[in-house]
Amino acid sequence: MPYQGEIAALTAVFLWGSTALLFESAGKRIGATNTNLLRLVLATIFLCLTLFLQTGYFYPIHASKEQHIWLGLSGIIGLAIGDAALFISLVIIGSRLAVLLLSLAPVFATILAWIFLGERLSYLAIFGITLTIAGIFWVVYERQTEEIHGSKTKGVILGIIAALGQGIGVILAKYGFRTEIGTLEATLIRMVPATIFMWLVVLFVRKLPPVGAIIRDKKSARFILIASIIGPYLGVWLANAAVKYTEAGVAATLLATVPIFIIPMIWITRGSKPSLRATVGTFIAVAGVALIFLR
Repeated sequence: MPYQGEIAALTAVFLWGSTALLFESAGKRIGATNTNLLRLVLATIFLCLTLFLQTGYFYPIHASKEQHIWLGLSGIIGLAIGDAALFISLVIIGSRLAVLLLSLAPVFATILAWIFLGERLSYLAIFGITLTIAGIFWVVYERQTEEIHGSKTKGVILGIIAALGQGIGVILAKYGFRTEIGTLEATLIRMVPATIFMWLVVLFVRKLPPVGAIIRDKKSARFILIASIIGPYLGVWLANAAVKYTEAGVAATLLATVPIFIIPMIWITRGSKPSLRATVGTFIAVAGVALIFLR
C-alpha cells in the first residue's frame, strides 16, 4: 500500500489531538491528577493484554537490567512527571496552547542529545530551534483570546516542564534502545514504572482519587477510557508503524503536526475560532520542528 507510513502518521496525529481534547474535558471535571492516574492504569492494561496476545506473556521479563533502568527512568520522567505537568497545563490553558508548548520537546531533546550523546547540532537544526521557540512564544504572549482556568503563567510553565520531561525521556530511552528490544515491550517497560511512581506519590501525599465518584461520573469515565485507547495505545502503535514504513525524518515531522491539527478540531467541536496570530505562530513553530527533524 503506497504512503502507508504517512497515512499512519497522520492518523496518529488526529488521534493524539482528539486525546488532548478528551483529557482536557475529563481533567476539568474530575481533576488533572485523577485523570492522569486512571489513564496510566488503563494504558498499562491495554499494553499488557496486547503483549500477551502477541507473545503469550504480560510483561517483558526477558529484558535486560540496563533496559529496565534506562527505559524505566524514561517513563518516570516523561510519562509520569512530564505528563502530570501536561495534564494540569491542559486544564489551565487548554489543549491548543498546552499541545503547542509540547513542540518544545524536540528542541530540548536535540539540545540534550548534543550535550550528552555527542550528536551533531547543524546550523539548520539551530535555525529550527530558534524558529520553534519564536513561533511558540509569539502565540503564548498574544493577548488572551480564550478562557483560562487559573494562572496562565503557571499553565505555560507546566507546559514547558511537560516538554522538558518528554525531551529527557527521549534521551533516556535512547540509552535503553542501545540493545535490541521491541517497541511494544519498550513502551510497556516505560509505562509500568511511570504508573507505579505516580500512584506511590499519591499514596505518599494521601490524596487517593475518589475512584467510585469518578466511575459514577459516566461522562468523564467515558472520556478517559476512549482517550486511553486512542492515545497511548492506538496512537503509539500507529506512530511506530509510521517510523517503520516511511523515512524517520518524514514520520517525525508529520507526528509533530498535532498543534496544527488541533486548531480546526477545537474550532469544529467547541466553536472557538483561533486568531490569525495564533494560527501563523503555530505553523511557524511546527515548521521549526520540521527543520530539526529533517536536518
